[in-house]
Amino acid sequence: MEEGKSKPALAKNPSGSLRRVLRPPHGLHSSIDHLDKGRYLPCCCFACCAWSCLIMFLLIIAILFLGITYLAFLKSGMPKVNVRAFNITKLQVDDGSQKMNAVIGLGLIFSNKNDKLKLLYGPLDVDVTSEDVLLGKKKLGGFYQNPLNDTQLDMTMTLENADVDKYAAEDLISDIKAYEMVFDLYVGGHIGFQVGKLQMNNVPFLASCNQIKREDVDFGRKPECEVKLFAAR
Repeated sequence: MEEGKSKPALAKNPSGSLRRVLRPPHGLHSSIDHLDKGRYLPCCCFACCAWSCLIMFLLIIAILFLGITYLAFLKSGMPKVNVRAFNITKLQVDDGSQKMNAVIGLGLIFSNKNDKLKLLYGPLDVDVTSEDVLLGKKKLGGFYQNPLNDTQLDMTMTLENADVDKYAAEDLISDIKAYEMVFDLYVGGHIGFQVGKLQMNNVPFLASCNQIKREDVDFGRKPECEVKLFAAR
């Protein structure tokens, strides 16, 4: 009989011990929550980095597109510059002091071929050289051109007691006498554009005319200069 009474007691004990075994140790829930948070944190960082890179990429593409469009717009409005006339009124070189006096005449044509843009010119610097000898410098005041307009600029350049290399001056005089003179012309300054009420100013440009034959100008061929934006001599 004693053995029979002890069996029910043993039957109750397993359930109680099972509950004790399945109960998580102290602090296990907090450790699991911490692992879950750590699992999702890298995913959030990766998503943020991906969106940031995409936004930066789109922003760079937009800036490049606007820049290319702006340059194309400016390029379409650049003028043509041609040499219309060139003559030497006076050229004297003092061998003793290596000083030169010169008076030259220069005629230019600025052509606005655009049918929408109004061109605004700031003060322009004009230099003429030949055989590394400076023949003249001139500063022109600002002016503007309406669409589809040609403007002729005639100027006289004077040099007095300018320093000159003796041998370069001799080569220049020989070329003039042999009708083989060539010269370089540079026109630099700022240009602006106006479309309606929209106006853009102070864009640097340079018109370069290299190795122009005086003979071509004398025969009315009007050599064309190369015009570049954001350029300086």
